[in-house]
Amino acid sequence: MVSETTVTEVSAPRRWRVEVDRRADLVFSLRDYFRRLGIDAEVVGPTRIELAAAEDPAEIEEWVSNWAAKWDASLHLGELGEERPQQLVAPAPAPAPRSGSPRLGTLLVTKGYITQDQLVGALAAAKERGELLGVTLLREHVIYEEELARTLSEQLSIPYISIGRVGVDASVTRLLPTEVGAAAAAIPVRALDSAIQVAFADPTDSWALEEVRRHIPKIEIVVAELSEIRTAWRDLTGGHSRA
Repeated sequence: MVSETTVTEVSAPRRWRVEVDRRADLVFSLRDYFRRLGIDAEVVGPTRIELAAAEDPAEIEEWVSNWAAKWDASLHLGELGEERPQQLVAPAPAPAPRSGSPRLGTLLVTKGYITQDQLVGALAAAKERGELLGVTLLREHVIYEEELARTLSEQLSIPYISIGRVGVDASVTRLLPTEVGAAAAAIPVRALDSAIQVAFADPTDSWALEEVRRHIPKIEIVVAELSEIRTAWRDLTGGHSRA
């Protein structure tokens, strides 16, 4: 006999918190990611969102892991009410150099720009702060920007340019919002036949590449010095961001 009434049991939503470790610039992207998955998500702090979801915790964890890998970010996942987050999603590794290319640190030591001891210390500091090696070396004033840019160019087999010498096409820079360019340490340089040449201070920064490609899908990557990228943006905007 078939019952006249079918009762569908629906699990009550559980509430979760997800914190983006030291990356406030990504919190709204994370919120939108969950909303596209049909999850009720809200930003509740500079680096934190909260979710209401009836899905299995393993599925929530998988979604968080996939997003962390895509954005090369470190996330803390936990259910509301817990004293500490249950899960720490470690950052995915930065894009690897082309096959057969030496690591950045090895190249810098080989060229005599840094010593082995400086490399060991910088690698430890970079791991502790969750930053790229080049960022740490510049922050600690161990190497010059041009040394880093030219070494990245050699490691990744992509061109190096001096923006101070070649300049940028102002009409092309309008393709990328100033605030995005500043955050990604990147600037469009010129239009090519089938792509836009974009200079990056660090082309191994997957987040920067992703952000630029959201506005300019077809790009040709070159390496430039961070200070020259910042100076070019200041010259273009008169020291102010475009609306």
